[in-house]
Amino acid sequence: MAIPFAALALLYAGVVAAAPSGEDGDLDRIPTAAGVLSPARASAGASVPASVPASVPSSAPVEAAPAPARRVPQVRFYLEDALTVATPREPIVPFPPPPPYRWQNRTSADLVAEWPAFRSLKLVLSDRVDLIAQEDVPRWSRATARNELREAYASWQPRARIYLEAGRINVRNGVALGFNPTDLFRPRTLVGQASLDPSVLSRNRLGTLMVRAQAIGDRGAVSLLYAPKLFAPSPIADDAIGIAPRFDATNAAHRVLASASANAGDLSAQALFYVERRRSKAGLALTRPLGSSVVAYAEWALGYEGDLITRAIDYGRQSGTLPPALPPPIPTDPSQAWRNEVAAGASWTLGTRLTLNFEYHLHQGALTADDWARWFAAGRANPLLAPELWYIRGYAAAELEPASRHNAFVRLAWPDAVIDDLEVDAFAFVSLRDGSTLTQLAASYAISDRWTLTLSLSANVGTPQSERGSLPQAASAIAELVRYF
Repeated sequence: MAIPFAALALLYAGVVAAAPSGEDGDLDRIPTAAGVLSPARASAGASVPASVPASVPSSAPVEAAPAPARRVPQVRFYLEDALTVATPREPIVPFPPPPPYRWQNRTSADLVAEWPAFRSLKLVLSDRVDLIAQEDVPRWSRATARNELREAYASWQPRARIYLEAGRINVRNGVALGFNPTDLFRPRTLVGQASLDPSVLSRNRLGTLMVRAQAIGDRGAVSLLYAPKLFAPSPIADDAIGIAPRFDATNAAHRVLASASANAGDLSAQALFYVERRRSKAGLALTRPLGSSVVAYAEWALGYEGDLITRAIDYGRQSGTLPPALPPPIPTDPSQAWRNEVAAGASWTLGTRLTLNFEYHLHQGALTADDWARWFAAGRANPLLAPELWYIRGYAAAELEPASRHNAFVRLAWPDAVIDDLEVDAFAFVSLRDGSTLTQLAASYAISDRWTLTLSLSANVGTPQSERGSLPQAASAIAELVRYF
């Protein structure tokens, strides 16, 4: 590998030494219930089958057993090396510099630690240090090292089933896999990944500085959180470089989220109300099994906001990336309106434990067929507009929202495929406007309790004047090796 594992091992040696010897390996040997990940697979970003409905939000804490007399930190630590080789192409609308890389090697040291400091107080840290070697990037430039502080918070339980928390927390909501309209804290939280799988991206990402109160009952839960505005909006391009904690990416607006979840027979429901200046929303998520092998689910959000083009240009102006008086590169209505976001689908689990997911996604504020036609026409007629045109799509990617209004999503997850310890995952995003597709196939093999090797292939398929076919990267291959401790 371009950078040896040993270069990062010393960074966390002191913390790892505090963990009991062999603890994680012993835990991984414990059989897990259906749909529940072993600690090793969870830390590696393996996905949870959607066939298991959740009765409470994924971010809600699970009530723990009484604390033991000896409070021992729970530590998960692993080293990862991911080598990416990509195939570029010349897009029909010129892509602004710098061009996408042809190769990159990322070596990471990843730590997740929970420390029961007192009987009712728990401290949580989730952090990753990256060293990056990349085409055309000087070895010791600012972009060769970064720190991804995903979570760092304190959780206090003053009474049974009551939790008060403060710090950087990754709040995740939603029941779909490809797109989550109710996952309202997803914007600008991406960290470098060896997978494009959205279910992996949602778990391994930056949290937000906030305070949160939660109460969990026998049939549901309620939650209220507040995330303060601490910084002005920062340029999107700053997200991927440097070792700063990037609080300017996650705390650039005052935000409040109230949610309640409940079970009624086989139906699980969660309602949310989100408050942010010029972007408040209400949302609902539902899950219900249909027989023993099929689970239907849907989530919906409604907000009064501008469309994707308007929001992207406004953000570019606020962050200083675009000139204040710059008009949109293609015509759009700048007014706000009520806009729906929907993800609806079902999972089907076969007797072989193979799980298939099928979803439809609606993002009413995204680009329409007419918007796409104008996007391509403007870029071909005036290459000087290319940076602003690509900025719109870059903003959508940073917000983790679809660039097209109508999309389909298909996913396959097959643990112990063909042979034991081999997991195969595949997915495809399909634009229902032009049929272009983003697809990925990944195979992960647990060589032992300590080593996992993953190989993945991804491709953007479509005509030159389609959403995916117009991207500057045609295909990529990733080899990822992980060593657990």
